[in-house]
Amino acid sequence: MLNAINHFVSRGTKRHYDDETNRRIIVINLFSAVGTSITFVLGIRALFSQDHTLAFTLFIASILFALSQAVQVSSGTAKGRIISVTLLITCLMMLMATLIITGGNASTGPLWIYTVPPVMMFFAGFRRGLFTLSGFTAIIVALLFSPNDALLLTTYTYEFKTRLLYSFLTVSFLSAFYEYSRQKSYDTAVFLSEKFEKQALHDSLTHLLNRRGGQQQLEQEYSRLQRSKKPFAIALADIDRFKSINDALGHEVGDEVLKRVAGKLNSRLRGQDVLSRWGGEEFLFIYPETDEANAMSAAEQVRKLLDESPVVINGQTRNVTISIGVTELTPSTSLSDALIKADKALYKAKDSGRNQVIAASSL
Repeated sequence: MLNAINHFVSRGTKRHYDDETNRRIIVINLFSAVGTSITFVLGIRALFSQDHTLAFTLFIASILFALSQAVQVSSGTAKGRIISVTLLITCLMMLMATLIITGGNASTGPLWIYTVPPVMMFFAGFRRGLFTLSGFTAIIVALLFSPNDALLLTTYTYEFKTRLLYSFLTVSFLSAFYEYSRQKSYDTAVFLSEKFEKQALHDSLTHLLNRRGGQQQLEQEYSRLQRSKKPFAIALADIDRFKSINDALGHEVGDEVLKRVAGKLNSRLRGQDVLSRWGGEEFLFIYPETDEANAMSAAEQVRKLLDESPVVINGQTRNVTISIGVTELTPSTSLSDALIKADKALYKAKDSGRNQVIAASSL
């Protein structure tokens, strides 16, 4: 039984949706189910009481509540959810207006209007909810205070009308305040989450992806390789004699060199390429849908750029070069093997005199 309920309320939710979207889908399912059940039961009761107009109205509302949930589930799109919410809210407002006009059972129908503000604010959001709720309030006022009750099929006392309106406005204010606070809290939580996620994946010094971020990109590209069967290439680059820069000039200058080098490397990336600080003075390039020959060409351009444009720090010019190892990945290549091959090619470039690009296939 519990599994069946969980299955029903979670219909339409997806793992790739954000929490807010899935939460709205669940609430639509729940509200549609509750609305359908209550209006149907009340419709049966009105039918037995020989109030056919009220029964007909409640049965129509029951069908529309059920339809709103069906639209959401069958569509599975943002547009479908908008249609579902619009149908649900419109049905609710029309039902409430009808209950005010007719009085419902023993003129107690207007008491149901208190369900409108929280539902409106939750589904429409603060701005649209406030606008729609203002329009609905205007309709209520027009119905209740029409001259000689011309728009009503029942009679309410003036005291009942005014207290109903005042209490409705109070509930509307509280619902709007709650929704505004909820949205602000949610937006703040999302902002902080994205900020912390970015900090977790980026290097604070160079602002490039850090090793964790680079590893994620590498795994994503590898997954795409397995699907598309199109090879891609990676390159490991290391700043030549960086330890001597730190030892001779200090870590502050070393950090500045890293930032300048990272900026130059990043400036030569193609739109689809990825660069991360792999560790220390080492960088990882990812070249999507690129074979080894083209990756060699791209890496050579980067090496040449650094070789021909010295870094100026504190008014002093310093020549900084890099050595690079390149390898190509195919569906039969594992990530660990590819990194080992690129690392061997990098150290071959170091051992062969530095400031050069070596392909793993040449070893």
